[in-house]
Amino acid sequence: MMIARDPAHEILKAYYNLLNEAIVYNGETVKVGTKIPQNTDKYVLIYVESIDNYSSAADFVYNATVSMQIVSMQNINEGDETIVNSIFEQVIELLGNPETIQMDGFTCLTSMPDSMSHDTELTDTNYNIIRKLQITNFIQQTK
Repeated sequence: MMIARDPAHEILKAYYNLLNEAIVYNGETVKVGTKIPQNTDKYVLIYVESIDNYSSAADFVYNATVSMQIVSMQNINEGDETIVNSIFEQVIELLGNPETIQMDGFTCLTSMPDSMSHDTELTDTNYNIIRKLQITNFIQQTK
């Protein structure tokens, strides 16, 4: 008898493995992770927005929404969206196939962008441009 498992760790690991070292801007690899990195002005932050359980007596099925924030921190007088848009396009291209989301003990049945948003923040020292992407993943537990 299979026991239900929380898919959060596995899906975060799958997205990290898919995106890490795969996104480049101006010859520099963009940092990807589950926490905000230090000493960088551009990065992709990955986190689980929500997990809904659609399990039955026979199957453990989840709807896991993974969110990503693509961030570019620039000088106050810059504010150019080229960087964040280039990174965003690379992320979208890498996420096109649910079979690329490899997890231990789970299979990704479908994966599709759910919503996209844009935000800017002005601080005393930076102009931050943020694009947020939410991806809905239907996943089934396999062990």
